[in-house]
Amino acid sequence: MRIAFVILVLFLTQSTSAFAACSKTEVCEMLGKMGHFDILNQCPDAGSLLAECRKVTEVTAETLGPPEFIDNGDGTISDTKNHLLWAKAGVLKDGKLIKASLKEAKRIALSSEIAGKGGWRLPTLSELQTLTTEERIENVSGKKAWINPVFDDGRGHYYWTTTTCAEVSFIEDRYQKKICQQGEEAVWLIHFNINAVFWHHSTAENYHIWLVQNIE
Repeated sequence: MRIAFVILVLFLTQSTSAFAACSKTEVCEMLGKMGHFDILNQCPDAGSLLAECRKVTEVTAETLGPPEFIDNGDGTISDTKNHLLWAKAGVLKDGKLIKASLKEAKRIALSSEIAGKGGWRLPTLSELQTLTTEERIENVSGKKAWINPVFDDGRGHYYWTTTTCAEVSFIEDRYQKKICQQGEEAVWLIHFNINAVFWHHSTAENYHIWLVQNIE
């Protein structure tokens, strides 16, 4: 019985030592690949290190110039300032906004055609932010949202961007400061109905698609 007790003590001591071996560098690297609870399962004493990691990588998004929108009357909107061509609304199927993972959303964008034009893609966070307004006003959908009134968004859903948390780790919208340490595993989204920005893992399948392309 005493021998078994000694073995158990040694096992627990070794396990604790192994957990304690997680360095700040290792924990910060884990943040780019794993969630907090998964990290704490491997490194139970990493709570303070997680807080420290959150302080070291605050990269903000670039800001594009004020847009100048023109409704082309064919389901597209031109931004002559930033040289972008936008879809007037989110991508629909059978009258409903398509829900997709980021990978599937990119595939749908590439295969889409609007006004006889192909070559569409998903926007970056900085690009999609140019569609927002300073106040909640009525747009062509007949409903109010924080989107330029030439666009059609009355459904109030989040839309994918291609900006990952590895590229932008810090955002401050009208609600709060948000930090993402999920690296390439997560991307930023925008909700026009409430003018909110947040991040989610790219494998999520319940977000929507807004299309853009560059004007040559």
